[in-house]
Order: sequence, then C-alpha cells, then structure tokens
Amino acid sequence: MKKLGVSAAGLVLAATAAFAAPAQANLVTNGSFETADFSGWITTGDSLFNGVQCPGADDSVFAGACSAYFGSGTDSGITQTINVGGAGKTWNLSFAFQPDGAIPSSFSVMFGGQTLLSLTTPAAGGYTLYEFSGLTTGETMTLAFNFVDPVGFMFLDAVSVTAVPEPATMAMMGMGLAGLVFLGRRKAA
Repeated sequence: MKKLGVSAAGLVLAATAAFAAPAQANLVTNGSFETADFSGWITTGDSLFNGVQCPGADDSVFAGACSAYFGSGTDSGITQTINVGGAGKTWNLSFAFQPDGAIPSSFSVMFGGQTLLSLTTPAAGGYTLYEFSGLTTGETMTLAFNFVDPVGFMFLDAVSVTAVPEPATMAMMGMGLAGLVFLGRRKAA
C-alpha cells in the first residue's frame, strides 16, 4: 500500500510539472548586441557617433561580449517593433544602462507609445538594470531608446522583453487535489 502512495505522489508531481510555465524567450532581436551591429534594430536621428562595440569582459559591457554605445549631440536612438502576441497580455521589459554623467545629456525609453523612463543629465556610474512590466496594447509594440550625449558615450546592453505566461495555478491546484483524493481513497480501502 505504501508503494502505491509513493507512486501516486510521484504521478501528481509529474503532472504538476507538466503544467508549470516554461521559461519565456526574449522577444527582442539582438537585445545584447552580440551580432556586433544593430541587426534587428532601426537607428533613428543622428547616428554618426552611435554603434556597437565588442571588447569582451569590460566595464562598458553588462552581459556577454558586446554593448551598444551612443554619443550623438542631437536626438538619436534605436527602435524595434516586437510581436507581443495580442492585447491584454502581461510583458516584462529589462535593460542595462550606463551613463557617463556628461552635461547636457538625456536618455529615455518608450514601449508601446508609453514613456517608461526619462532621465536628464543622469549621473556617471556603472550599469543599472532597469525593469518594467505592463499590459500589451496590440499584436505588436514598438520599443524605443533615445539618447543625447554630445560629450561622451552612454551604453546600453541586455535588452529583453518577455511575455508573462498565463498562471497555471488552478491546473496545479486541481492536480494536487486529485492526488489527495486518490491517496485518501487508497488509504480507506
């Protein structure tokens, strides 16, 4: 009888794992700029002093071997239209940003037409990881990073947008209850 209980518990755990949400893929193309260029992105404005560098492990790289740099004296940036799978879904956006403290300078981030972050003359420092979440507004949403830095360079790396999976809580709870009922009936028999 004890073997049957252990087997049933194992079956419930396996079924619960089957309903667990898988890890979500990054919906951004070339979010860490590891192609050593702006593949997947559209450059905007004055892009003469913007680019991608690949120095490997370096203070100007947050993750991987490459990062994007921006040093334009006028508005410039990069955009990407992302297929988010329809309206009303939850998304998570994260990216790493490193300012140089130049005066004047500015940095802003928009997603789906909504400004998520706007910094004027951000202080110099190492990378800061920013994270945002919200609801999708349609099948696609445009992600835009805008920069002005006439004196030095700002760095961007590890850009990621993921869709948050639908909760599997009810399915997991149902499987757990079914397992408990099964165990209860076996003990009674």
